[in-house]
Amino acid sequence: MADQASRLREQMSAWLRDREIRQDGVEAGGGGGDVPPAAPIFAIMSGKGGVGKSNLCVNLALAFAEDAMRVLVIDADAGFADVEILFDSTPLLTLGDVALGAAIEEALIAPKPHVDVLAGGSGRFFDEIDEGGWGRLWSGIARVSGRYAWVLVDCAPGVHSLAERLLKQGANPICVVTPEPTAITDGYALLKWMRVKGFRGEPWVVVNRAQSRAEADDTAKRLVDAAARFLQMRVVYAGWIREDPALSQSVMARRPLLQHVPGSPAAAGYRQLARWIRDRVGPGFDGRGAVR
Repeated sequence: MADQASRLREQMSAWLRDREIRQDGVEAGGGGGDVPPAAPIFAIMSGKGGVGKSNLCVNLALAFAEDAMRVLVIDADAGFADVEILFDSTPLLTLGDVALGAAIEEALIAPKPHVDVLAGGSGRFFDEIDEGGWGRLWSGIARVSGRYAWVLVDCAPGVHSLAERLLKQGANPICVVTPEPTAITDGYALLKWMRVKGFRGEPWVVVNRAQSRAEADDTAKRLVDAAARFLQMRVVYAGWIREDPALSQSVMARRPLLQHVPGSPAAAGYRQLARWIRDRVGPGFDGRGAVR
């Protein structure tokens, strides 16, 4: 784990050096096609739907924002619009429009303080992004990334080309599972797909909707041990979120849990995960995405 932390700190130092060198050009809107992102990108993934991935993405963003950190949330589950529903927002432009040539700056919405969103769009399916579309999308993400401390991408469940492209660009995967057997099996299949695709990093796993820490720890151990034994892959257990009826209430209210019931057990779990990530990235992070 120490090796993974060292690599993340080195990656953060590179992001910060790149931001220092390129910030003027990026903010001026020039070029950007080959500019790497100036903030860490996390691909929030799952082997199956229904594990709470979008809720985790939205509330993790708000947990960072509570610490005055700017966050960009990208809803890459195009066509299903979970992120915009959870934020109770209605975007005019989406990820698909950016891939087709719209400026990302015009597509971003700000549903909450310190949080910007690039929406996926309800009912606007964008099954495959060709190389030109991916280039436009990635260029836009890189161009605006210097404004943020973190970029969180809510990926579609399962495996797909957009997730593969994100990982190849250096995004760090956060795999969300629950203690249900199907979620564990599909989570392992997702890790196996990463190995087959040549991903050489160390994915993080978050156990969601656990009844207790013991249940969460057992779930994570099964995945971590199986990945080590059969895939020769190190998987890092990042944390867990307690099963919480307040979460369903917040979804029905179209308000993120951290704002609807900020003192709930699951809200505490999201905040703890945000602290874990900040500590994991390391003390070299100087908060340049912090709100001034």
